[in-house]
Amino acid sequence: QDKWLNRFVGQWQLSPIISFHNGFPFSPTSGLDNSRTGGGSTDDRPNVVGNPYVQNLSTGLWLNPASFVANPVGTFGNAGWNSLRGPHFFDMDVSLSRVFPIRESQGLQLRFEFFNVTNYVNFATPVSTLTSATFGEILSAGNPRILQFAAKYTF
Repeated sequence: QDKWLNRFVGQWQLSPIISFHNGFPFSPTSGLDNSRTGGGSTDDRPNVVGNPYVQNLSTGLWLNPASFVANPVGTFGNAGWNSLRGPHFFDMDVSLSRVFPIRESQGLQLRFEFFNVTNYVNFATPVSTLTSATFGEILSAGNPRILQFAAKYTF
């Protein structure tokens, strides 16, 4: 009886992958070509005049718009490249698999994969262009929990 139970319950492989890191760095941009370099609005950064962070995820506001002003004409602004950080990131993916031998050179592999198994909300970086009406707001998030199942017959 234990032999038959072990045939179906035993020999499963569990493979977890856990990722955690601080928020991704990003650069605020002024959205204007006040530097007059012709490089477009991505070269110019605003001036930071206060604490840039609000970090209120219940409202989706990550940056304080009042802490930024457009760079004066002829300057690039004092906000550094990648000087801000977005929300932290946590993810746990898990795979459960097993090969069921059928004959000497044949087998059936069953695989269950769970992506973001904890269903943790990973917010994206906020809108970073000062001229945008949604500057400082987080407007999107990463994928929710995703499950998939696969079966493979090898011969």
